Amino acid sequence: MKNRHLTDSFRCAFRGIFQAFKTERNFKLHVLATIMVILFAWYFDFTKWEYMILIITIMMVIITELLNTAVEYTVDLVCGNKYSQLGKYAKDIAAGATLLAAFGAVIIGCILFIPKIY
Repeated sequence: MKNRHLTDSFRCAFRGIFQAFKTERNFKLHVLATIMVILFAWYFDFTKWEYMILIITIMMVIITELLNTAVEYTVDLVCGNKYSQLGKYAKDIAAGATLLAAFGAVIIGCILFIPKIY
């Protein structure tokens, strides 16, 4: 059933985020990395623009991880305990998207943090 109120939509969205946090190890690692990166950015006194780049990068990783989790749940729902080569491809491709986002975040992090360290 479609959400009738905006508050219902927000409630469902937050429920999804909390579900991912409760059940997905990689999501927890991304959240931990986010906290550490923000603390380091504060320590190194990032500019407004550096924070904006950092936040966009962090959101890119978090969003791809959530979408990856949604794909995994959907494939598991459709396939159940039965093996599916197409289901495996879908899961692997979604995981690949998250991996690329994480690699991109590391590169951007190096570009932002290395000059501050030296």
